[in-house]
Amino acid sequence: MDRLRNRLAAGADRIRQLGGAAPARTGAALAMRVLLVGAAVVAAVVSSAALYGLFYRLYVPQLVHQAPVHLQYAANGTAAEVSFVAAAHYKFLSTSQAYTVALDLHVPASETNRALGVFMVELELRDRRGRAVHRSARAAMLPYRSVGVRALQTLVRAVPLALGLADESTWLHVPLLERAFDRHFTPITHAHVALSKPVQTYAASVTIRAQFSGLRYWMYYWRLPTALLFVAAAVAWQLVLAAVAWSVLESYARARAAPAAPRADGQHAGLLALGGQRGSGLESSGLDSPEPKTPSLPGSPLVRALSFLDRQSAPSDSEADEQSVPDGSSQPQSLRRRASGRRADDN
Repeated sequence: MDRLRNRLAAGADRIRQLGGAAPARTGAALAMRVLLVGAAVVAAVVSSAALYGLFYRLYVPQLVHQAPVHLQYAANGTAAEVSFVAAAHYKFLSTSQAYTVALDLHVPASETNRALGVFMVELELRDRRGRAVHRSARAAMLPYRSVGVRALQTLVRAVPLALGLADESTWLHVPLLERAFDRHFTPITHAHVALSKPVQTYAASVTIRAQFSGLRYWMYYWRLPTALLFVAAAVAWQLVLAAVAWSVLESYARARAAPAAPRADGQHAGLLALGGQRGSGLESSGLDSPEPKTPSLPGSPLVRALSFLDRQSAPSDSEADEQSVPDGSSQPQSLRRRASGRRADDN
């Protein structure tokens, strides 16, 4: 009995220790949860920003591609070969994007160019094998200005012209293709430009410009709002998925730990059954001894079962006291049988 009481006292001390450490453990668990949530939010923001940057680089093509044109003046015409990429096998345009192609000419306002009048500009976009993918021909000419207007402009710009800060030239922008698409199996790599007349030029270039529409338009021209919206949506989805994954893992961990509970319940039931058997044996012996009052201990079912066993096994001390009483009426049934047997042997 002393051993049982020692175990009960140790269990009560353990319960008090656990009760005192509960607030500290709760605070530590809360701090750990806050730390995990903060780390998850930071990781979600960083990964979402990186994902948006990768998606922008892959989805939004370069806006402008420009290549210089070096015109070759010959007796049979003025032409030039334009290369857009260094390697012939390299693909630089997106097949799902529409492009506009134009020729820009920087020409002097000379009498020779004015005398040429209208001239034709021809363009062929070719693949790496030299086959024409797109072809176009457009007319162009210098903008017309009367003699009086030219004289007035020269008078106004007399000082900059004299100092060399300005020149008498103009830029001609000749649109050649609208909504041109590159082809997947025959990508454009270079172009052929030809002029029908020997136009005097300072410089020339072919410009390929993307015509953004839809999502690409918003991602390029409204970069910051689109990026914030995309990152916020990606962070929200990642947090939702992380919460779902955490719930699933927590349920799985609880399911793995659940089989240990029935064994503890079985031990509790066995202890209660043992206490009940001892109590029924005492009632059948006809002894009516008062139960010692034991203070109830909070805690697990095992501690309560041990306390119940201590209360049920206490009457065994009073039973030993009554076995020493000489009165046969108060002796147990086993002692009366032994006395009757001895009298039968004497007779």
